[in-house]
Amino acid sequence: MSNSNIQRFQQFTQHLTPANNLSSFIYTNALLRSAGQFSHPLLHFWTLKDTVILGLKDQRLPHLQDALQLLTHRNQHYFMRNSGGLAVVSDDGILNLSIFYPWHLLGHELSIDEAYQQMVNLIQTAFPKLNLSTGEISHSYCPGSFDISVNGQKIGGISQRRNKFGVVVMLYLSVCGNQQQRGALIRDFYDAGLQNAVNKWHFPDVWPTAMTTVEQVLQSPLTVTGAIQQIKNSCELLDNTSLNNLMWSPNFITTLNKELTSMNQLQERLRKED
Repeated sequence: MSNSNIQRFQQFTQHLTPANNLSSFIYTNALLRSAGQFSHPLLHFWTLKDTVILGLKDQRLPHLQDALQLLTHRNQHYFMRNSGGLAVVSDDGILNLSIFYPWHLLGHELSIDEAYQQMVNLIQTAFPKLNLSTGEISHSYCPGSFDISVNGQKIGGISQRRNKFGVVVMLYLSVCGNQQQRGALIRDFYDAGLQNAVNKWHFPDVWPTAMTTVEQVLQSPLTVTGAIQQIKNSCELLDNTSLNNLMWSPNFITTLNKELTSMNQLQERLRKED
């Protein structure tokens, strides 16, 4: 990649625990609302341990209470996000990455596919030995039209949200760890949630072998920390002063508090199932 094509970003990293798991999407939502004030595009890296992140569609499981109890018995925390439709796993081997592109900096809006492709390009540049493909891996968990795969096995999924200020493209990347175990967990979650009901909601029939990790594909040891560094090395990181000033501003803190209230209200739908 020539220097003229290297993307330039500010960056923000969070290492979260289940106790503050909502911070991931609270910050995502607040940053997207504030994108009109960005001086540069933004990379947001975050990690979260031992958690299944549910999508809005998962509320429709006819036996949701049983599915949630299964997660608890497997020592998994859970919460519901307000983007994407279906459940994904987050643990020590999963990297979550969001790219924020403000429209005022681009001078135009990206199409849905163009925005997704920006994330694919970033990962391909960071990991040049991966021969990435996109397209739905139907037996993965949270299948989507821009699943990232290698040799037919999914290594990451992408979703996006947009408003009048910009777009955020969100990726979970299976870097390392036991991906078949993750797949089995989500398969069992949907089995418990559906039981004998007709699957009229098209919840995925998860095959654990439909997914793999970057480490397994490369056949070389890799950690999430190492993956973050490779991604950072593939782009130009800019001074964060203006971002820090924005995130400590009274307006941004007010926006965070509004998003916290909204996310807590969303979780009430799950608490009714406990």
